[in-house]
Amino acid sequence: MNSKDKVLLNRGIDKVRQKKLEEALEIFDRLLATNQEIPDVWNNRGVALFGLGRIEQSLESYDRCLALDAENLDALRNKAFLLRSQKRLEEALSVYDIVLQKGGDAYDMESAAVVLTALGRLVEALSCLYLARDEMPLQRLEEEIRLVKSLMEQKGVPIPEREPGQGKE
Repeated sequence: MNSKDKVLLNRGIDKVRQKKLEEALEIFDRLLATNQEIPDVWNNRGVALFGLGRIEQSLESYDRCLALDAENLDALRNKAFLLRSQKRLEEALSVYDIVLQKGGDAYDMESAAVVLTALGRLVEALSCLYLARDEMPLQRLEEEIRLVKSLMEQKGVPIPEREPGQGKE
């Protein structure tokens, strides 16, 4: 990517941050008119489209980014979040699994746990939350762990106990 393209890309990203999504989209489309092979343009175009409620076009942009750069964690995370927001939970979980396989972090484990909880896969959700907490001890994770345990109790699911720092179960 040449320096002019980088400047335009950063201008588009700034427009997204400012919530000037139509302007951002115009910039990304202008970039794509000259070079369709820049993954970050496709990813950020997807972000702008998602913000505009143009879900299918957003998904297509993330997929185009990933076709050019299958290792792009930002696009994978964005795609998973989009699918989750659309209640396409099994698809979202598949994408979160890819993110985690490619080096995702505790935030990704927490996101996967949210999807697993929504799918009723509470033991797996709890395991993800324990792993996330091991990497990132936050009060929010303690609260989420309590919530999942409460749901497990309500459904009569045995709660596997695990102390912090024990690693994978």
